[in-house]
Amino acid sequence: MNVRNVLLLLAACVLIVVMVAACAPEPTPTPKPPAPTAVPTKAPEPTKAPEATKPPAPTTAPPTAAPKVGATWKIGFISAATGAAASLGVPERDVAQIVAAELKASGITGPDGVKHDVQIIIHDDQSSADTVVTLARRLIEQDQVQVLIATTQSGTSQAIVSVVTEAKVPNISMASARSIIEDPATKKMREWIFKPVPENTHSADKQAEYLKAVKVTKVCHLYENSSYGQDTFAAASASFPKSGITIVYSDAYDPKATEFPQLAKAKASGCEAIVIGAIPPASPVMNVAARDALPTIRIIHGHGSCSPDLVKSAGKAAEGTVMPCGKILVADTLADADPAKALNAKLIKAYTDATKQSISTFAGHAYDSLQLAIAALKLLPDGGTLADQRKAVRDALETKMVKFPTTHGLYTLSPTDHLGFDAAEFAFVVVKDGKFVVLPKDQWK
Repeated sequence: MNVRNVLLLLAACVLIVVMVAACAPEPTPTPKPPAPTAVPTKAPEPTKAPEATKPPAPTTAPPTAAPKVGATWKIGFISAATGAAASLGVPERDVAQIVAAELKASGITGPDGVKHDVQIIIHDDQSSADTVVTLARRLIEQDQVQVLIATTQSGTSQAIVSVVTEAKVPNISMASARSIIEDPATKKMREWIFKPVPENTHSADKQAEYLKAVKVTKVCHLYENSSYGQDTFAAASASFPKSGITIVYSDAYDPKATEFPQLAKAKASGCEAIVIGAIPPASPVMNVAARDALPTIRIIHGHGSCSPDLVKSAGKAAEGTVMPCGKILVADTLADADPAKALNAKLIKAYTDATKQSISTFAGHAYDSLQLAIAALKLLPDGGTLADQRKAVRDALETKMVKFPTTHGLYTLSPTDHLGFDAAEFAFVVVKDGKFVVLPKDQWK
């Protein structure tokens, strides 16, 4: 091949290459990213710190601050735990020990929120007026009690009237005579003395109500030669005539006597019933003697015989005897609505658990006296002089005890009544099968 032909072939190849390139498709262009959409300018939110882990809620309330503790309040307590009135004074003392143990565990809190321990200082007056005077002075002057509870018998309670009045110390007696709280000459309440115990006038009125209902018009009244016995006779002498009942024979007897010439005179008098004004042991001894001398005669006791000791000592001779008593002796038979029922049930359980003995009215007298004293102390603010404290307790007893629950019922004390007992609260009972049982009016015959 000559040079001319080679050149022509090369030109043809170049032409082919150019034509192929011209016929090839154009390359797809790379897409451009879309323009960003405009949004309102907003400040960036601050970065939140992670929440702290909360402690679990407590399962119990946080402890409260301990109450402020004030002075120890002191109650002086005197009963006849030995001597002639021991059958009354022992259950009174036992109740004081029970209440003292309860207070030791709880104390009391005053109106200002201050907590106080309460000490009950217990003494035995041995049924002696001289002893009770000595003990009262010791409690007032040395022990510096805010309130006194003294004592079991009417005579011994009267023996300290001047002592507590001169010292200006409130005293709550567990005896019945009206003269303990009321001056016989002026008929005014003794300023510093109170008592929760029904009086012989209340008892005599209830006896008269019964005697009239059973159509008895002539009675003999035999009473122990003591302040209590004399007061029962005085009360009967004032009450019985109002119901058409005549006391055709009366006489006092020695509480320690075992022979009773009075019964021959009672039999000769033609009386239809014998009223015995005494406390155990003098009342059951007379009960037995009267039943032996006059087997069919009615025997009526006063509320001073409302004690298991009457049944224990008189035995079968006590069967059928009747008397007005506090509700505590028949608490289980009270209506559920009676506020005294639950109160008595609680006391009876505590008493029988502690002493293994049956309850008596006198245990109730001590309990009521102590509850009045405690209620008054609960109203006493901390501080002040001893004289101020005693005066405040006295004032509380006189003005703040309204419808106050007791073993007898609801009491309301006032400046003109330092007892506050309603005679309608008395239960009238009969001894049946060795127990005290309520005797409803529709069964009086």
